[in-house]
Amino acid sequence: MTMLPWLDMIYIWHVLGSSFGCFANLLLLYAVFTKTPRQTKTYAVLIINFAITDFTECLMDLFIQLRFIITPFDVTLIYVFHGLCRYTGSTTCKIGLSIFYHCFPHNVWSLLLSFSYRYYVLHHRQTSRRVLVLIILIIYIPSFIQAMIYWPTVVDREIILPYADQYFPQYNLSHADGLLAGIPTIKDFASIYVIFHLCGPIFPIYVTIFVLRHKVMKNLLRKTEMLSKDSKSYHSQILKCLTIQAIIPMIFVIGVISYLSAQLGIFTHPILEYSIFACTLPMPMFSPFTYLLYIRPYRMFCSRSQLTSCLLSNQCFLQVVEAE
Repeated sequence: MTMLPWLDMIYIWHVLGSSFGCFANLLLLYAVFTKTPRQTKTYAVLIINFAITDFTECLMDLFIQLRFIITPFDVTLIYVFHGLCRYTGSTTCKIGLSIFYHCFPHNVWSLLLSFSYRYYVLHHRQTSRRVLVLIILIIYIPSFIQAMIYWPTVVDREIILPYADQYFPQYNLSHADGLLAGIPTIKDFASIYVIFHLCGPIFPIYVTIFVLRHKVMKNLLRKTEMLSKDSKSYHSQILKCLTIQAIIPMIFVIGVISYLSAQLGIFTHPILEYSIFACTLPMPMFSPFTYLLYIRPYRMFCSRSQLTSCLLSNQCFLQVVEAE
């Protein structure tokens, strides 16, 4: 089956975007472990949590490269895996999908924790790193449960193919260029849990985040004279990072609209099915740069790194051209 040019572009987007996101998050992890000042080591635990989650999301996107086919007004979900997992077997694709899905809610819970911690330290002493790690593990429990229970419900090609041929005979998915799997019905407990955990907490969490941001800003303005110049600068940098991080996931709205369009039968097309998760890739790609560009020690590290500067400013390409 010959791939259309737009399909080639989506594959290239997944490969390049995911690879770049993995590199960016590894760079952030290196910066955190080697360049974090002693007085901010505690908050660095939260940054490490974000970097690991985003790195995992990029790696799993590269691994599965998902096409998500939704049957309008029905409870069947069809997945076509175009990533590296199709060479390692259906079980690895299912596990990769489950890990990929569980990164989204954990990122949202982590954002809430980060804003809550910024508000907390304005009124109390910093907690120990051990306590912060424990809190991260506690908020990770719902996402961990999601990752554990979802992948066994995804069925193999032999079971889902009759559904695919019934709802989408024009796709001829029996000869699809990828590994076919799916969910015959989303009425089982695991699917309901995943859908609720992905969609349910987002609105109340975002409302809480922006309330906390308002309170932090208000407290910073009130305590301007009490805080040292360095403390004010540090709080301001962290708050700016968190605000941008809270805005970036709103890109996911494009994916949600695409999903609803297909589920409600408004519009179904292969481009839409590939776009649902292709649209989410900028989130873990660009999230690490909120820290690398706005936290001064990390920004200084990046500015002194010839490799990073080369990659970000395309100097590598220019040097190759000049050499030729």
